[in-house]
Amino acid sequence: MIIDSHVHISGPPFNQDFIKCPLADGSIIELPFKRADCSVNHLLHAMDAHKIDMTLVNAVAGAITNEQLSQVIKEHQERLIGFAWIDKPLDGEESVNELEEAYSTFGLKGLKLHPGIQHFNPANPKIYPLIKKAAELKIPIFIHMYPWPLDSFEFTKPEHLYYLKKEVPDAIILVGHMAYPHFMHLEILARQPGIFIETSFGLEAIADLYDIRFTEKFIRRLGIENLVFGSDWMGIQDGSERIVDNNFAIFDRMNLTKDEKAKILGENIKEILGL
Repeated sequence: MIIDSHVHISGPPFNQDFIKCPLADGSIIELPFKRADCSVNHLLHAMDAHKIDMTLVNAVAGAITNEQLSQVIKEHQERLIGFAWIDKPLDGEESVNELEEAYSTFGLKGLKLHPGIQHFNPANPKIYPLIKKAAELKIPIFIHMYPWPLDSFEFTKPEHLYYLKKEVPDAIILVGHMAYPHFMHLEILARQPGIFIETSFGLEAIADLYDIRFTEKFIRRLGIENLVFGSDWMGIQDGSERIVDNNFAIFDRMNLTKDEKAKILGENIKEILGL
């Protein structure tokens, strides 16, 4: 079974407008993806083309709401699992209530956090109530750990997750994008139970910057059982998709056993989600 642990879709309207994402400071950033190209139908077609059985779909402000994502999941629950978006993750009780609604009312099974867009340090004590609620619900937390927008370098350092886990040891955290370019710190972070490393962009960048032998040695240092495959699919950009053969070709170029590849491409996240 292949499970893509990191994809995005758009909710309505499905037009030729680019997705506009509001930042915590009130400004708007325009993404290079048109709403019509990021529909669930486009995603399902891409999944079929690349033989992907299931995907974890993230709600994100400006793209799709928790309620809209919930409806999509209900229509395709055999293939899609939804992760909730919380507009103000540092707002204590309000954020906790929002996550409870996403889980209990909308049936979403994970939490998506983006320190760059939401402008917060993952070690900020104000985030602890939300993380504790996710741990209580036993749902994984996907944390975007690549410095985008570009003024978010300070928020995407892996050591912040160390202190977060120290405060909430039961939290299940998916570290987005292999925390690139701070990926070397993952060797320490991955030793903690409940920390898993998502591969989108980061794995390709490491293999390209160094070489495939280094990349294989590095993921073995992290632990095969701690990696989950993700593509960061968000539709079509300039005629191509983020789900491309290169995502899988990297694993084919490594000297991995069939069982090791199966763990990274689906079995690990399947176990995390209790599927």
